[in-house]
Parts: sequence; C-alpha cells; structure tokens
Amino acid sequence: MWYINKQETKLIMKKKAIFTIFLIAAAVYLIISCSSISVKTYNLTSPYIKEHTSITIVMLSDLHNTIHGKDQITLIEKIKNQNPDLILLCGDFISDITKIRGTQALLSGISGLAPIYYVTGNHEHRSGNINKIREELDSYGVIILSDNYVSIEINNNEIIIAGIEDPFKAIYETPGYNQYESMEEAFRELDEIKAYKILIAHRPERIEIYKRYSFDLVLSGHTHGGQVRFPFINGLIAPHQGLFPKYGGGLYEHENLTHIIGRGLSVNPLLPRIGNPPELVVVILEAEKQ
Repeated sequence: MWYINKQETKLIMKKKAIFTIFLIAAAVYLIISCSSISVKTYNLTSPYIKEHTSITIVMLSDLHNTIHGKDQITLIEKIKNQNPDLILLCGDFISDITKIRGTQALLSGISGLAPIYYVTGNHEHRSGNINKIREELDSYGVIILSDNYVSIEINNNEIIIAGIEDPFKAIYETPGYNQYESMEEAFRELDEIKAYKILIAHRPERIEIYKRYSFDLVLSGHTHGGQVRFPFINGLIAPHQGLFPKYGGGLYEHENLTHIIGRGLSVNPLLPRIGNPPELVVVILEAEKQ
C-alpha cells in the first residue's frame, strides 16, 4: 500500500509554500517594475528628410490622468531629455472617470517645449465633456486635429501632420458622424503633396483604413500594450481586439507605411500592468543613407 509519512507531507507542504511565495513575489516585482516609465526609440529614414538633418518626435498616449511623480515631474523630465522637435498626443489623456489634474500638470510642464498636436480617444468622448476638454487643451497651446491636416516646417523639412477623431464621436458628440467618409474628404488630396506624412490615430485596429492614404507613418495608442506581456506574446488583451491582439504594441511594417503603437502611460492598481511598463515613444526621422 502506497502512503506518505508525516515527514514527507511536511516537506511537500513546505515546497508548495515556498513556490507560492515565489510566485507572489514575482508577481509583485513585475507589477512594481511596471510602474516606471520606459523610453522606446525608433529610428526611421525617409527620402523626404534632407541630408544632415533629423527630426525627433515624442509620442504619448493613454495617460488617463495618471500622475508620474509630483506634478508629473518624472514624465516631464523624460520628455525634456529627448529634446523633441514635435510632440504628438494620441488620445485618451483625459479619463472619463478621473479628474483632469494629471493632464493639466503634464501640459503645463511641456507647453512651449515643442509644437504639440492632439487627437481624441474614446475616453475623451465618453466623458461627456469633449468641448471643455478641447478648450482646456487649447489653453495650453495644443493644436487639435479633427479629421484634418497641417503642413509645418521642422529643421528645414516639410512635414504633414494629420489627425482623426475617435469613432466614438458618432455616439457621444455628433450622431451620423462617419470616420471613413470624413477621412476620405480630408485626405484624398494628400497623394499630390511631396512631403513626409504622419497620421495620429488613436485606434490601431483600423490600420487597413489608414493604409488607403499616402501616409508614411501612423502613430496609435489604445491597446495599453495588451496589459500583460510575456516573451512569447505581445499583449494578452486589448480594447476592440480582444485576446491576443494582432496589434498589441511596437512597430509594424506595412507595404506602404510604418505603424507604431505606443503602450500608453496609464498606471491603474485595479488593472495592473505585468511585463508591460508605461511607455514614452520617441521617433527619430533621418535622411536615407546614400
């Protein structure tokens, strides 16, 4: 008859306890380590960028009013350290359930550092205060793009910056709004413009629509990096994509453009990040190597 004596039982229980403590400690470490901001840099080249020049872009998304350090000093310093020529905000800065203080502190700290452009995310529309949010951003000198584009010059290079509204605009602000139709009206003439073209669009899963136009670079957020990341998966779950999202975060090369998805800056103790720290994205544009 098979049996386990008391000594063996105690040994098994001890091993189980040690293993459980190890798992808890590992989980706590992963969660705590994912509260500090990482900086992810992408180096891109283009024939539209002149020799011996470069453009540094900082892209931020999905802050949800999270505060990183007193008065956002941690995030502000990381942005300043990049010496950006351009700052692009890809939506969901203002949560529909928290106060606006985190966004106000950030914009106060970076206003005047570089031109700042912004597009809405789903949470700004869900807040029910979209017009007040636009007024608040405008007060800090942020340029709001709403299914339109602007042409600017940076370091002697012409750059087109386009932005689209989040499709939740149709639910919470303008019934009948159609993002596809609005984009067609706004961007169909872009083929004729010979310049580097950037689209900031909150939702990455609509990339097949963005690819219809002559953008060189699309910047998105929304996924929060898939919330949980392991070496073998690029995100566990993302809004509007579900489990194991195709576009969790990072760089995706398509036939006619580059798509970069930021992992966002929000930190929520009720929905902890695991293996997936909040992220500040830096894109450095340079001339093609001759």
